[in-house]
Amino acid sequence: LDDSYDLLTDREREVLQMVAEGRTNKEVAAMLNISLTTVETHRTHILQKLGLHSVPELILYAVRKGIIS
Repeated sequence: LDDSYDLLTDREREVLQMVAEGRTNKEVAAMLNISLTTVETHRTHILQKLGLHSVPELILYAVRKGIIS
């Protein structure tokens, strides 16, 4: 399960970090210069690949992985 992070693309990792830091989809879209729909798609894929079901779970995952402190 720990290796599931390896399934993420570089872009998905960027989105994961930003979401985990508490940024909104809109903020992530603006910062990465991508559409809101694209951010939502990335988020969906991230949750699926990591087997998570919510943003709080995503944040906890990121803290445990040391992606955010």
